Amino acid sequence: MEAGKRTIEEIFNNGRVLKIPFFQRSYVWEEENWERFMDDMKRISKDNKYYFMGSLILKSEEVTSDEEIGDIRTIIDGQQRLTTLILFFKVLDSITFKHTFFNRKTEIILKHNRYDYEIFQAIVNDKINENLKEKYKNNKILNCYNYFLENQKLIKEIDCDSILNKLYFVGIDLDKEEDDQEIFDTINSLGVSLTTAELLKNELFEKDDEEFYNKTWEETFEQDEDSKKYWEEKVDSGNKRENIDLLLQASLLIIDKKKVEIGHLFNDYKSFLKEKKSESNFDKKDFINTLMEHAKIYRENINYDFLYQNNVDSPTERFNLIIFGLKITTIIPYFLYLLKEKESENLDSENLDKMLKLLECYLIRRLICKETTRGYNILFSSFIRNEINSYEKLSEKILESDDSTNRLPKDEDFEKAFLEYSPTNKQASVILYLIEMCKRHSEKSSTDLKPLNKYETEHVMPQKWKENWKFSDSEEHSEEQINERNKLIKTLGNLTIISARLNKSIGNSSWETKKNGNGQKKGLKEYSTGIIIFKKYLDYPE
Repeated sequence: MEAGKRTIEEIFNNGRVLKIPFFQRSYVWEEENWERFMDDMKRISKDNKYYFMGSLILKSEEVTSDEEIGDIRTIIDGQQRLTTLILFFKVLDSITFKHTFFNRKTEIILKHNRYDYEIFQAIVNDKINENLKEKYKNNKILNCYNYFLENQKLIKEIDCDSILNKLYFVGIDLDKEEDDQEIFDTINSLGVSLTTAELLKNELFEKDDEEFYNKTWEETFEQDEDSKKYWEEKVDSGNKRENIDLLLQASLLIIDKKKVEIGHLFNDYKSFLKEKKSESNFDKKDFINTLMEHAKIYRENINYDFLYQNNVDSPTERFNLIIFGLKITTIIPYFLYLLKEKESENLDSENLDKMLKLLECYLIRRLICKETTRGYNILFSSFIRNEINSYEKLSEKILESDDSTNRLPKDEDFEKAFLEYSPTNKQASVILYLIEMCKRHSEKSSTDLKPLNKYETEHVMPQKWKENWKFSDSEEHSEEQINERNKLIKTLGNLTIISARLNKSIGNSSWETKKNGNGQKKGLKEYSTGIIIFKKYLDYPE
């Protein structure tokens, strides 16, 4: 690695080509960025002082002997600033623009990705026309260029030589063998790094693979705005992770059956691909197709939006409530594995449902008994490696295991823990919702259950109980009585789900007021209508 101060003319020397990876994400800067950039250029021109534009990471590429340009570099970090700089100079000074940003082949030094290549080439080569303007009317490169044109009068007042001489980057030049992602992540640890998906698609596809890319990656992950939104949705799993990251982790674990860490996901893929390329029977296209098949199964069955949907009924849908409602996303790889086995007809629907119910029992019992979740990633990964793809195999692992760390709590342990369990509001909401769902099935209720997110948890006896919830036998409370009540208030038995949050004054009132409300402020009878698990308690006297 070589690092040092780099001026514009050093970066854009005429014996060089700078390439943005072909499948890299598009140029994304918007008006606030362009305005800030223009203000910075004004400041340089006015003060004539050195101005630091951040780091720029370039990686050397292999060059064949017949290449006319012998210095080809991939831009690892800096495409937004370099693109904006070129468009700015196109408006600022046409003579300097041609002299600075074109190489000895009289071609623009910066080669853009597939999304922006046509419009960028048209702008820098003065070949923009009405058809292209219409085709790319929402393209941010064209919008940036138009923004600078609209502010051309102000831009023309900026001193071109000051920008060339005073603006600089810290350039980091990498050898072709160096780990560019590690360096990129270190430098941008407080910024917005490229996603694993962005990096991986450039690892998997070459420019000549564009048609195959369109039929696989683009059709699966980038087909329309709904697809992009789904795969980019950040799921709360303790840390916020995009759906596509959770898929990529699960898929590689299923394919390779080795440990895959979501924090080092791209490097795990690189290591896998490097190892497989040496094998004569490895077909990269087959690998990509398998990944796309996993993505299809994932999207059809695994969705955070089940928290917001009515009539969540099947074991698969219920399992989504547990995964996302209780943030147990470490089981997603095994869940996807079971779904894949069903798709491959290695597992029928009846057995899958039984397995998911057993896993639900396992996860909920351990949660209520406050068993550790620390080993879940290792446990569920082992289920994939050992091909636990039937109810019999899973039963043996869960019901008959003597593993004390990953045990299934026995009935007596669970019953005791259930009475003492003090959940968070979110945990209580999910558990009570699932119990309500079961009660409605057993009693064949005709009332529809709203989505999980439409319910609030409510303490029946309020946490601030002392003023309105006296002990029946005495006005005096012993310390032991107070401590016992404070403990019970936090348990699951003192919680219910209701359709709207109670007004604070009602929530802390006496039982009669809390039930019936006060004036315009509604109580539990209004907001717990239809809740089977709480219905009978509304008839209890104070």
